[in-house]
Formats: sequence, structure tokens, C-alpha cells
Amino acid sequence: MELLYDYAASIDVTIEYADLSHLHRVGDYCLQTREVRIQDGMLYRKTRSILAHELGHATNSDEPTVFEHLNRRMELRADEWAAHFLINETAYRDATLKFGRHLPSVAQELCVLEKLVVAYERTLERVGDTVYVNPRMGAGQWSQRLTAT
Repeated sequence: MELLYDYAASIDVTIEYADLSHLHRVGDYCLQTREVRIQDGMLYRKTRSILAHELGHATNSDEPTVFEHLNRRMELRADEWAAHFLINETAYRDATLKFGRHLPSVAQELCVLEKLVVAYERTLERVGDTVYVNPRMGAGQWSQRLTAT
């Protein structure tokens, strides 16, 4: 969690723990106040995942719109950002070697919510014995290239 707090401070975002149950959500981010609010009293793994997700919104300067398809896209992007902030390729590889495709166990091992494992996997592309992270069209356009075992 300390890494998340340090990152929030580095981008000038404050974090507040509050009761958000009346809003029917567990976290939110306000672009105008640069504040992330997190539901107080959640389990560590959920708090960590939600905080990273909301910091993803802060990093991308997301602001809700009246267009649901744009809101969904922002939610997916925040999940992917959080997944890459919290999951490193070695830990992911070790967890999948240990538990295979059993998503709940992999998520537990990585100390993230299942949706972040799904988001992480969504950004991977395997070609032969090579795995590309965040691949895009064109030669050399990827964030990382790893050798698969």
C-alpha cells in the first residue's frame, strides 16, 4: 500500500477513507478536487485493488461523461492501469505456474481482485514463445517482450 500512497502523493492526489455505501460504490475519483475516496473497512486485497483502480483514473485525468460507452472504456483502462501497477510479470508467471488458470487462486496469490487479473491478461498477446505486453500495430510497438516457458 505504501507504493500506492507514494504514487498518489507524487501526482498530488489525496486519499480519503469514508463511508460510500449510500452511493452504492466502493471508490471514486474527483478530477476537480484531485481526491480519491475509498470505502472504509474493506479487506486489504480489495482496498489495494480499488485504490489502484482509482489512481488509474487520476493518472488518466478521467471524468465521467454522459456517454456510457466512454465511461466503460475509462473503467477498463483504469483496471488495466491498476493491474500493471500491482502485478509484475514474474509474480504473474509464478502464480499461473502454481495455480494454472484458476482465477480466484491466481488473484489471491497476487493480492488483487480477480478483475485485475483479467485486465492484466487482456493486455497480453502470445506469439509462439514470446509474450508481448500492451501490443499495438507495427514492429517494436509493445511495452514489454517476454520469453514464455
